[in-house]
Amino acid sequence: MAFLEGKSIPGRERIEMQKRILIVDDEKEIGLLLYQALGCISGFYVEVVESGEEALQKIEKESFDLVLTDLKMPKMDGLQLVKEIAQAKPEILTVLMSGHGSIDSALEAMKRGASDYLTKPLNLDELVIRLQKVLDEKQRFLSLKDYAYELERANKELRKIDEIKSEFVSVASHELRTPLAAIKNAVQLMRSGKTGEINENQAKFLSMAERNINRLTNILSDLLDLSRIESGKIDIKFEELDVRIPVEFVASTLKPQADAKSIQIEVNITQPLPAVYGDQEKIEQILTNLIGNAIKFTPEGGKVVVSTQPFDALERKLAISVRDTGIGIPKDQLEKIFEKFHQVEGSLHRLVSGTGLGLAITKGLVEANYGTIWAESEVGEGSVFTFTLPTVEGERRDLHFRSMLDREFQRANGNQSPLTLFLIEIQEEKVDTKDALLDQFEVQVKQCLCRKGDITLRRQKEKILAVLCEADLTGAQAVRQRIEREIKKCAMNWGDPSPIVKVGMATYPAEAFSKRELFRLAKERLGG
Repeated sequence: MAFLEGKSIPGRERIEMQKRILIVDDEKEIGLLLYQALGCISGFYVEVVESGEEALQKIEKESFDLVLTDLKMPKMDGLQLVKEIAQAKPEILTVLMSGHGSIDSALEAMKRGASDYLTKPLNLDELVIRLQKVLDEKQRFLSLKDYAYELERANKELRKIDEIKSEFVSVASHELRTPLAAIKNAVQLMRSGKTGEINENQAKFLSMAERNINRLTNILSDLLDLSRIESGKIDIKFEELDVRIPVEFVASTLKPQADAKSIQIEVNITQPLPAVYGDQEKIEQILTNLIGNAIKFTPEGGKVVVSTQPFDALERKLAISVRDTGIGIPKDQLEKIFEKFHQVEGSLHRLVSGTGLGLAITKGLVEANYGTIWAESEVGEGSVFTFTLPTVEGERRDLHFRSMLDREFQRANGNQSPLTLFLIEIQEEKVDTKDALLDQFEVQVKQCLCRKGDITLRRQKEKILAVLCEADLTGAQAVRQRIEREIKKCAMNWGDPSPIVKVGMATYPAEAFSKRELFRLAKERLGG
């Protein structure tokens, strides 16, 4: 039972000015001393109880900012009380005091959730300063928490606005293309003379109209591509391909454009190269943007060279470079050229029209193919744009899995919903046996999932079954138990000794805050 009840200090607002402290000490004299020092002199609202059990009952009924407890008490000691408060009321700060202090007991107190540790006999001035510091730190933490909440709320609103903007751009671009195509067809019919004879002046204006229609069509195409990339709705069809095919196709397609400026396009691919794994249509679009830009910004009589080379010693990625002898890009602009609507300052750059979206789209397409892109340049010496693509040997086993993980993580992040990744591995030396087991396990695992949209897929080279499901930590634990139970039943049918099956699991956002961390944690637990 509490033997000292707190009182408000006259002239002060209890809620605004006073912090509420609960003192827990089985020695009444010390409790009274602390009550007077903290309540009557220092202005805190203070109550005193004699045991840990009373303290827990008290904090259940009333609100306190801090509990100051003795270490040595009958029945429940201070360490246990700190632990109980940390679990039941984590918002309440705890400070431990003891006459038998040691580094070990201080460390143990901190591990269990205490904010500070004081040794007896207490220096009352130091006590007040230390408690005030702990309370101030809590206030700063709460302020930061409020700021973080407001920032997250603002970010959510911005993301929503951005999604609405992307959706509007996508719909508007799509809807405008149909009437624009009709206008273009009408102009072409008039220019052909099929609607009647036209004079030279009319032909001139119709030609001007067609050029502007084509320009507007290109702008709409760029906006549509960018909105698809930003919304994650771009469709990537991975396949094994020889990079020479898209390179040579785009080079020959753009040759007339280069010939008009007496620019030579050279394709320099001589050594045998590993096959890449990507979307051929998107790779052609990347090359069209880069080679097209090189032609645009290279003066007459210049040269554009397209070359390829392994990007690393293990040949896991292939680098494709487009080099020109153009005017170059200032170093302070190199970091900005892949931003939306950015156009490099310069006389020739200003003369060449464009939306400023080409390189932003190119970067998005490269990243959608799991590559990276960068630029190197010297003003007056030309520029080199290089991008990488994964090779079949290096990355094929991961791409489908990574694509699905990216998609599901983006969906979970956008919907503020949980996502759990399971990795299931069979320890079996015989490849045929392992494949047969994985086939059976995959059927059993699918029956354990709760949502229609939950996904199971193979990481073929590692012979690992991966599962992505919308479940929080509690739900994921239940799914894991069902999976392990079904796998155990299935494995028992394979005779003695039955194969060893391991399961690794991680949940966003409870345990991991990024898809990289989600995979790393699940893989780590798989090996544990």
